[in-house]
Amino acid sequence: MGHAIRIFLIASCLLFSTVYAQSVRLLAELGKKDIHIAAHRGVHTQYPENSIPAIFEAISLGVSIVEIDVRSTKDGVLLVMHDATVDRTTTGKGTVSNLTYADIQELYLRETPHGSASPYQVPTLQEVLRICKGKIIVDIDFKEENKKYIANAFDLIAAENMIDEVLFFLYDHQDMKQVYSLHPTITLFPRARNRKDLNAILKSKLTSVVHIDESFQNVEHLKKLKDQGVILWMNSLGDIDKQALRQGNRVYELFLKEYPYIKIIQTDYPALWTKMLGSENK
Repeated sequence: MGHAIRIFLIASCLLFSTVYAQSVRLLAELGKKDIHIAAHRGVHTQYPENSIPAIFEAISLGVSIVEIDVRSTKDGVLLVMHDATVDRTTTGKGTVSNLTYADIQELYLRETPHGSASPYQVPTLQEVLRICKGKIIVDIDFKEENKKYIANAFDLIAAENMIDEVLFFLYDHQDMKQVYSLHPTITLFPRARNRKDLNAILKSKLTSVVHIDESFQNVEHLKKLKDQGVILWMNSLGDIDKQALRQGNRVYELFLKEYPYIKIIQTDYPALWTKMLGSENK
C-alpha cells in the first residue's frame, strides 16, 4: 500500500472517530487492510482453546484479531474461559464462579474437549493482554454473567494500556449506553440481528464496528456503509469453515464474493484464510 493511501486511510479514521466514541488508533489499524481475520478462541485446532499457545499461534500466523472468552472466579480474578464450568476444557470439575483462582491454578487445560490433559494452565485476562500488546487486537467475548465485572475488565484494559488494542463484544446492543459509560474510549462491538438493530447501533454513534450474519441481504446498502467507514464482522465458523477444509480456497472466495461488504471474518481455521488471502493481506 502506498504512503499517500495509508495517510488517507488513517486520516479518514481520525475523522470518523470524532463521530463515534472509539479508539482512534484501533480504527486506523483496521483501516490498513480490506479484510481482517479473527482467530476464534485462538488457533484452537492446534492447541487448547483460549490457551496461551493458541494465542501465540494466531500471532505467528499474522492475523489481525484473536477472539477470547472471559469469566470471573469466585474471588474476582478474570480468566480466559468459554464455558460456565471447567468440565469440558480442563482436568477439573465445577462452576468457574464457584471456584477460586487458587482452585483454577491446580487445573490443566485439555488438548481437545474432554480429551487428554495438556501441560497448559488456564490463563488470566491480564496475562493474555500482556502477551497480545503490540502484536494483535483482542476481541473480548465477555461470557461472565455477573456484569459488575465488566468495570473490572475495563479497569484492567486501561491499566495494561490496551485501550487501543481491544474490541469489547456485546450480545445486546441495548447494553451499549450503560457499558460505554464505564469507559468511553474502549471500542464496543455489538451484534446486530436485523436491519433495525444495525440502524439503532449506528444511530447511537457509540461504535462503527458491528457483528452481522448471513441474514443481511441488502448488498448495496451494506457496501455503502462499508464505504462510509462502518466495519462489518461476519463469522465463517461452522459450515463455511468445514467446507473450506474439505474443498479448498474456492469456498472462501465464494464467501467474499457473496459478502463483499465484510471487513472482519472470524474463523476456526485462520491458517486456511491467511493462505487463501496471500501474503499481501498478512
